[in-house]
Formats: sequence, C-alpha cells, structure tokens
Amino acid sequence: MTDHNAPLRKDEIQGDVIHEYDGIEEADNDLPQWWLGLFYACTLFAVGYWFYYHVYNVGPLTMEAYAKELADSVGEGGEVSEELLLALMEDPDAIAEGSALFVANCVVCHNAKGEGNIGPNLTDPYWIHGGSPVDIHRVIDQGVLSAGMPAWGSLLGPEKARQVTAYALTLRGTNIPGKQPQGELWSPDNGAEPGTP
Repeated sequence: MTDHNAPLRKDEIQGDVIHEYDGIEEADNDLPQWWLGLFYACTLFAVGYWFYYHVYNVGPLTMEAYAKELADSVGEGGEVSEELLLALMEDPDAIAEGSALFVANCVVCHNAKGEGNIGPNLTDPYWIHGGSPVDIHRVIDQGVLSAGMPAWGSLLGPEKARQVTAYALTLRGTNIPGKQPQGELWSPDNGAEPGTP
C-alpha cells in the first residue's frame, strides 16, 4: 500500500515535499503557532462581535453611532451638514421619530406617503427650493412663508427638525404617484437642472 503523504524528499527550506506536479512542489509543514493563535483569536472576536452587534443588538452599529455623534455635535452648536443628515438616514430611531413627526405635522400638506396635496410631492426628483439634504433642512427649519410652508425649526426644535429632514430624505426617489412635479429636476451628481415639466 502506498502512503501518499510520505515525503518525496526533504528540502532544507520547505521541509518535507509530499507532492510534485508539473514542477510545482507542495510541502506539508505545520503552521506557525503565532499564526494559529492569531487566527483563533480573530475567529473568536468575529463570533463575539456578531452576537454583540447583530444578534443581541447590545451596541449601536457603526452608522448609528456616527449619526448620534454628529447629532450631538450639532446640538453643541455645530452646523447642520449634508454628512449629518445622510448619517441620520441610517439611524432607525431618528427615522422612526421623523416619521411620527411627519404624520403629526406634515400630512395635511404632503399626504401620508409624501405624494403631495397642498404642498409638493416629496417622492419625485423635482424640488422647488433645492433638493440637497441641506436645502431640504433649510426649508423645513426656516420655512417658506410665501409658499405657505411654516418654519418648523422654531416649533419642533433643532433635533426634531433634523429627524423630519432625515425622514423626508427617505421619501425622495420613491416616486409615488400623486401631485404633478413642481420645481427643478435635481440629482445628487449635478444638483438642480433647469426645466419645470
């Protein structure tokens, strides 16, 4: 009986060479102990991480923690940025609060799904006062009195105005049939494009 793992020859660098095929030699050496220890430690860490963050939801995920950190920095007097508003879109708590605020305050003008009523359709790519996250926040926060849009920032406070903005951003691009498009076509790549339909 042939032992297929018997070494063909002993190489001083590779150790026991057990296979050779087309000039390619395969050695059968033990892995270094430091490498095995690191491998097992990383595997245990990955399993612990998965249970901590994804199974038991003990800690916040990266984007949730980042959104909270940005929101806290704005609460300390920082400026509202596109980065902050996009991060809030990834925070389920902020979106849930923004949705509740939208239902309580905005459905009269924008309908339940944002498809527009008295106010414009928030689900299409057309925006009257700019479609960037900062533009949308500015309209919610400061209002547009000439168009009948109240300044919600003074009524809701800064944090809730940001949450409503984050929720409104989740509506954008859902294209729910409703009120006809108003304003200018907006895309994140090139901002506003002229042309009201």
